[in-house]
Amino acid sequence: MTRSALPLQDTANGTVATLAANGFTAQIAANGATVVSLEYNSRPLVRAFDPQTPRPVFSGAILAPWPNRVIDGAYCWQGQDLQLEITEPERGHALHGLVIDTAFEIAEHRADFAQLRTVIEPSAGYPYRVQLVIEYRLEAGGLRTFATATNLGEGTAPFGWGSHAYLVAPGKQVNEWTLSLPAGKVQLTEGERLLPKDVVEVAGTELDFRTPKLIEDVFIDHAYTDLAASATGSCRASLTDAQGVGSHITWDESCPWVQVHTADRDDPALDRTGLAIEPMTCPPGGFNSGQDVIALAPGASCEATWLIGPVQPL
Repeated sequence: MTRSALPLQDTANGTVATLAANGFTAQIAANGATVVSLEYNSRPLVRAFDPQTPRPVFSGAILAPWPNRVIDGAYCWQGQDLQLEITEPERGHALHGLVIDTAFEIAEHRADFAQLRTVIEPSAGYPYRVQLVIEYRLEAGGLRTFATATNLGEGTAPFGWGSHAYLVAPGKQVNEWTLSLPAGKVQLTEGERLLPKDVVEVAGTELDFRTPKLIEDVFIDHAYTDLAASATGSCRASLTDAQGVGSHITWDESCPWVQVHTADRDDPALDRTGLAIEPMTCPPGGFNSGQDVIALAPGASCEATWLIGPVQPL
């Protein structure tokens, strides 16, 4: 830790590093390499939580070696049948990877930067050894995440990235906010188990946010794809209030999927109080279908990056 860095803090979510630069402040917790808070000129850009209390519903966590769900926790990879621990017992799936409750090492910490590291060790359901390096940097435009996975083992590992940020805009609930999401297709789900089904065009449905519109009371818990990228290859989703003030998340071409969820919960403190916008390298059930799963060869690395920043009217 350099002199310019704020002191590290011990919390219920492990060590927390505080970053401050370019008008932004952020808190990063070792538990799950989690973004606890992010503000721009004291305005929240994500739904924050007290790091001395349990992290609510995966807020800000890194998702690896898969995002979303492995259906029934069972999958086949290169001819080997594997069974993961069921971590979503109410639906019977393995949810959001293996590191959401891992204590990452904060390997480096400066005023505007934190690097966190861990190694996924082989297990019965995931017999691969993969190092994760997560770097957070406060740039002029917001908080940039650089995620790198390296296969330290001998076999080719199935792999996927995800991020679980809840974006916010001024106001109390997503019903008041306008969503802009340049996605032409959405994956439907079946039943209470949210089993992934067909991928269909969003045109003509209430799930079409290619033209920005109010979310109102629409329920969203879907994976989108067919993303319209900018000239630089990046995709951007934004969430704003009636005055055009809010937040955005922008991600690179490594993530052709994005999960969006209106955070419908029984707890009024959480119910529709943030919008989860989660860039992903593969869809829900990707380990089951094989779709867009990264085959991470021994010694090979894969990377993904995304940025959360403010939206303000011109």
